[in-house]
Amino acid sequence: MTIGALLKQYRLENGKTQKEWAAGIVSPSYYSKVEQNKHRITAEDLIAVLRANQIGLWDFFQRLDDSEQQQFDEFKFVDHAINQAWYQNDQAKLKEIRQYVEDSTMANQDKWLLYLDAVEVEINNQPEKLSAEKCARLQEWLFDFTDFDETKLRVYINLMPFYDLDSNLLFSKKVIAKLQKSDKSRHQTELLGIIGNLLIDLIKAKRYEDTGWLIEAAAKVATRPELFFYKNILVLLENMVKYHFDHQDKYLKKCEWAIKNFTLIGMPEYGNEVESFFRQYCD
Repeated sequence: MTIGALLKQYRLENGKTQKEWAAGIVSPSYYSKVEQNKHRITAEDLIAVLRANQIGLWDFFQRLDDSEQQQFDEFKFVDHAINQAWYQNDQAKLKEIRQYVEDSTMANQDKWLLYLDAVEVEINNQPEKLSAEKCARLQEWLFDFTDFDETKLRVYINLMPFYDLDSNLLFSKKVIAKLQKSDKSRHQTELLGIIGNLLIDLIKAKRYEDTGWLIEAAAKVATRPELFFYKNILVLLENMVKYHFDHQDKYLKKCEWAIKNFTLIGMPEYGNEVESFFRQYCD
């Protein structure tokens, strides 16, 4: 089945018009021609349309004809599917993805399988089961800055816990310098995610003297609605650092406000985790 035909099938099953299904991502006239196989849709727009209509990307991709799959960037689909499985803790889905990668002719197939190895041990909270040899290969792949790309960045953010703090600081300085030049929301999200992870690790290690440049880098990112989550956690971390150097109650109050915000926006479980971190490491 072609991409256009499959989109149409899903749309009709959901009882939506072409305009509703396109969801403002592409124009209705353009979308109509996609369904007729007169226009091709980009991978980014297809993913956005599927997300807007709550269609599982992996399920959609598996139902395409082989020839249609090859027209798209398989890396985007596989990367997205891995991340979905990761955050849903879906080990069965990871096995499906592994089988797909093993049976495919994807470039860098060995690296994707290595990534899946790392994801599987991380989901099971058993990072020690990833051999030293595989950790070294993964680090070599990710830290080869001459081959830096967005997919590799996403992988790195998820796998930061596999590397020691100094290695993360070294690599992240290069990444942050690169991302700060971009005004894309996606890049800014990744930038703040890296900074947040590093600040958490530095606070745990009581290496407050290394936090200043990270806090300055985060402050240079303009606040947007879609960045609220990251900006809020950074309010907590920045004020924990400030309280360490200057024990004023105003810093503690800002930390408490940041923690309460997670409950107010409907994330009470995460708020509880953040509060536990604050109580344990705020000194």
